[in-house]
Amino acid sequence: MDSNSFKWYKVKNGSVSVAVVDITVENSTSNKNEIVENYHGEAGMSQGYIDSVPQNGFDSWKIAARHGLEYGFSYSKNHWRVQINSIEGRDFIDTNPTIVGYTIFRAFCEKANVNLSAADIEDLDNFVLNSWVKPYKELLPDFFARTFSEYKFENKSE
Repeated sequence: MDSNSFKWYKVKNGSVSVAVVDITVENSTSNKNEIVENYHGEAGMSQGYIDSVPQNGFDSWKIAARHGLEYGFSYSKNHWRVQINSIEGRDFIDTNPTIVGYTIFRAFCEKANVNLSAADIEDLDNFVLNSWVKPYKELLPDFFARTFSEYKFENKSE
């Protein structure tokens, strides 16, 4: 893990939830928040191995990452430029879209010096850990409303 990497890890009822993100956060000069996605990973090596989000694919993780950053921006009066360099996890095993979105949110807060209360962290942790439901569905988080919506894959090649 390099100096820009941030890892969020939690175990609940014997189930592990984890994601690792690498983001760069700087003040925006454009008077608006900006998200730059710079994915260059490899995925699908083999089940159980770490997936690193590639330029194409993993859309549910990418959407959730943007949701996490948008939520993070609401905690700050400043405008930010965030570059997402990488997202890593084990798809369907320890990592889902909500875990990704929350990890990006926490990484942003750390890098932007946004202080979260213990109550906020506990509330968010509980919300995030409830994203693992059986039967497994890819759920996109709405951190503002504390709700989930099911991700619907769109085949863009048709």
